[in-house]
Amino acid sequence: MEEREEGIEARALRRVLACLGGELGGGASVAPRRGIGLALRIQTRVGSGAVHRRGGDELTVVVGDEHRNGCGGVLHDETDEDQRLRMPHAAILTTRRSRCRRLDFEPMRAIVIEKPNAVALREVETPTPDTGEVRVRSVRAGVCRTDLDIVAGTLDPRWVRFPVVPGHEWSGVVDSVGDGVIGLEPGDRVVCEGNIACLRCARCRAGDTHLCASYDAVGFTRSGGYGEFVVVPARVVHVLPGHVSFDAAVLVEPGAVVLKALERARIEPGETVGVVGVGALGAIAIRLARLRSPATIVAYGLRAEELELALALGADSVVSVADVDAEVETRKLAGGGLDVVVETAGAVAAFELSTRLTREGGRIVALGIAGHGHELTLPSDRIALRDLSVFGSVGYTTAAWARMVDLLRERLVDLDPIVTHRFPLERFEDAFALMDDRRGVVAKIVLEHAV
Repeated sequence: MEEREEGIEARALRRVLACLGGELGGGASVAPRRGIGLALRIQTRVGSGAVHRRGGDELTVVVGDEHRNGCGGVLHDETDEDQRLRMPHAAILTTRRSRCRRLDFEPMRAIVIEKPNAVALREVETPTPDTGEVRVRSVRAGVCRTDLDIVAGTLDPRWVRFPVVPGHEWSGVVDSVGDGVIGLEPGDRVVCEGNIACLRCARCRAGDTHLCASYDAVGFTRSGGYGEFVVVPARVVHVLPGHVSFDAAVLVEPGAVVLKALERARIEPGETVGVVGVGALGAIAIRLARLRSPATIVAYGLRAEELELALALGADSVVSVADVDAEVETRKLAGGGLDVVVETAGAVAAFELSTRLTREGGRIVALGIAGHGHELTLPSDRIALRDLSVFGSVGYTTAAWARMVDLLRERLVDLDPIVTHRFPLERFEDAFALMDDRRGVVAKIVLEHAV
């Protein structure tokens, strides 16, 4: 085989590698093999495989045992300027654990977490919407602490499936729609729910779509907004009002999380509210708690910069837990303690503090996620003897998401000031580092796709 032909085929086969690596979760390498042309050895969840030339201008993909439970198909090796591989069949054989899709390669850029501590920006296959689905071009994607936990491998492994394109807080524009989709058109500015609920299990029928028995979530088990395009069911797509920015729309997801939690706490007008932690969740909690007409909102944080942000967003008072006795300061501000405390910091110490800031008979909402393996120790009678109500709240329901969009539509809440930093997709490592270091005023960091 001539060197030029070998180079062309190597590039073509790398496109196959990108697809199969993303679809089947395996790793592979391209290597020249005399006799059968260039071969691509693949190791996937469904077994080993190869891509090789059988003759003429055809390449054959075989994963697993082609005659038993494998999947395979023939590809045309076009050596024109595009050097694309096209498969003449609509589908190929199906395995028990993975469906081999059409190998019609239109690459897109995406940040891919292959496994814990292995993350890179690379080209992957652009997804195609099926019947009832919509493809959305991601414009903005928020950086969440949970994304960093996925990278570090500290998120509970039940909630993530590697390799994964993260990005569960994102907004964009409809690019194309599948058959049967009505009410959505290319060009629509949208935001999409991340939880893909089955709508059939007992929890879904009760309205608790966030507790669906068939867990499936954008950015965790399916590709998210850190890719240039995302495919989702049309039923989870919400059209944005024209006055809502893509930045604000990124915050619909965490906003729905906070909204559901505050609704469980049932803040009444005239009550006192504490917010522990002033990251993105804490900032949103201050904004949304203000809608309940509280007597006062007290924000608690470690750094002067985040406390300044809390005041700018609507907190009446701030307490630096690093500099003063937060319990003593709270008594000065709210007598016997706060009616409701919303813990958003995601630290064991923050939750323990919350149990001391709340008045007897008060309510605590635990929103922060400390990470897999962290344990909380409390005096055994603190909650019972102080008659505290403690609510854990995770995720959002479809109803909470819709209400969050309505708040933006009616201009009842302004989320734009909570976005404090923007980075192009190529600088995702800088964005992650800022989330870790939190230098200066840091609330929501967003990644911007080139448009």
